[in-house]
Amino acid sequence: MLEVAGLTATEETAYRALLRLTAATDIELASELGTSTLQAAEMLLSLENRGMVTVVPGSARRYRPAPPDLAFGPLVRSREQELREIRARITVLTDEYRSTTAPTGFAEVVHGAGAIAQRVDQLRRNATKEVRDLVKPPVVAPGATDGDAEYDVRTDGVRFRVIYDRELLLLPGDPYRVSEAVGRGEEARIAADLPLKLAIADDDRALVPVSQTRPDDEPTAVLLHPSGLLDALIALFETLWQSSTPVLVGANGELDESTADGEPADGDMRLLSLLLAGLTDQSIAAQLGLSTRTVQRRLHDLIKITGVRTRVQLIWQATKRGWI
Repeated sequence: MLEVAGLTATEETAYRALLRLTAATDIELASELGTSTLQAAEMLLSLENRGMVTVVPGSARRYRPAPPDLAFGPLVRSREQELREIRARITVLTDEYRSTTAPTGFAEVVHGAGAIAQRVDQLRRNATKEVRDLVKPPVVAPGATDGDAEYDVRTDGVRFRVIYDRELLLLPGDPYRVSEAVGRGEEARIAADLPLKLAIADDDRALVPVSQTRPDDEPTAVLLHPSGLLDALIALFETLWQSSTPVLVGANGELDESTADGEPADGDMRLLSLLLAGLTDQSIAAQLGLSTRTVQRRLHDLIKITGVRTRVQLIWQATKRGWI
């Protein structure tokens, strides 16, 4: 694991052993590792030269491990400086790249499904604050909806907000894994007839697929850099976000049949959000992994809880009570 720090596997093993022993001689370390005294002495000398261990004063030459934060501190600072230099160089190269590929300075054309999928992945992985997506069929670039990169970035604290076209939720089997994404922390909403597909990383980059004039044409997209056009697309997303319907999932990812205290269960809130989005009972059942009959029974129970007679009244009551 510490090979990136320049340690060999045997040196890392020796250092970890010293962490357990607190301090040890070459003989004690050899006994702990099952090696010869000469090998242990050589490892200790190498670690001492690297500043990983210090010699404890006394008659016997005993070695104590340096605290990891101190031992690796200089290396971390050195690598951080290297990264700063790399980023500075990337900035210079990016300017050179734009001067030849994007004469307008704010947009460049990306050709081919593979290149588009790569750009989407790069946008997500390079985001530091937020990723915003508009998702509608058809999928142009294979892998563009893959949740692995999204999950990796979310674990680093990046917020994900995604608006799905209602048409996607009518597909059987949840092929876009909306339930899984929401369960992992994605903020998802549903809207009808989204005007375009869009991926925005922070406020710095956006990728917009270009409509194909013929089915056999090569897919094309436009990568936008900071500009008035990018600002307009961000504003469009935020407007759509405010008017779209939240997708909610219960703690267990399923509908909870409990209706204790006259309040909806966690899973019921997602059912209501799908109903508000205009999905049929069959589509809702497919999204939740339930039978159509179960969905209808839960809606009937919610109607009884709210004391209304119709589904339209149910949605009004659910909104009024802050359930959705």
